[in-house]
Amino acid sequence: MNKIIFIILIFFAFGCQNNKLYDGLKENLAPEKEAKIFDKTFSSNDINIPLNGMIIVKENETIYSIANKYRVVPKDIIEDNNLSKPYELKPNQILFLRHDNIYIVKSNDTVEKISKRFAVKKSQIIKLNKLKTPFNLVVGNKILIPLLKDFSVVDLIINEKVYDTKQITKNEYTANIEKIKNAPVFLWPAKGKVIKSFGKFGKGQHYDGIDIMFGKNKPIYSAYDGKVAFVGSQIKKFGNLIIIKHNQSWVTAYSNLGKYNVKVGDKIKKQQIIAYTPDNKNYFHFQLRHNRNPVNPLSYLN
Repeated sequence: MNKIIFIILIFFAFGCQNNKLYDGLKENLAPEKEAKIFDKTFSSNDINIPLNGMIIVKENETIYSIANKYRVVPKDIIEDNNLSKPYELKPNQILFLRHDNIYIVKSNDTVEKISKRFAVKKSQIIKLNKLKTPFNLVVGNKILIPLLKDFSVVDLIINEKVYDTKQITKNEYTANIEKIKNAPVFLWPAKGKVIKSFGKFGKGQHYDGIDIMFGKNKPIYSAYDGKVAFVGSQIKKFGNLIIIKHNQSWVTAYSNLGKYNVKVGDKIKKQQIIAYTPDNKNYFHFQLRHNRNPVNPLSYLN
């Protein structure tokens, strides 16, 4: 009899513990949480979000099964589709899922502001979304963002933050065969592998710097003595961006950074640690400019 009572008590205690675990799990999976929900059972079967972001709900699908399937955030599905509790879905219901290159227009957005934020050409946004003059945007509408970066938006920041002017001049790219005389001896910001080189590529495109693979959370150094002219992350595709002004009209730019430890106005010494590579990427982008014009870093780094 005592044994039976003992067993019953164990089951009761275990049941209480399971309830606590269940409640904790339920709290962690609440729609209000912003963490991504991903079930390993879908790891080999996950499906890419359609380019237009639209999917049709299938029989017995839920917010969470869809989130697992497409590896998205449940809260985003709820907000973007104006769903109300208990968030029940119906077969053949159309849902919008956020795609990496889909942007929801916000108040005061313009094509110019969006092109700068995402580092893409205005003309490509207009063409991709078939916008008509005067290219007015409607708050709440979804537009496609071109995947190809336009590094010339760095010119806008350099002109304003380094040269105190908003005037934009068209850069004429050259082969940069001859090294500029009396150039400073710049040091590598990181001794890594160059995975994307400076120069022309594709049809009428130009890569203004180099991408350096260097591992995750690794230190990045200033290439030369100078003064920090800009620190920010306004340009989404550049991540954290640092611009340093050096003597003789030289400027270095470091982007796709992780954490950084400098601020605008700081005087920087050559080989001083200014930032670290991201914890989700193993590379960063580096540019070297003279009189606003990008030059090939490989011709000047030692």
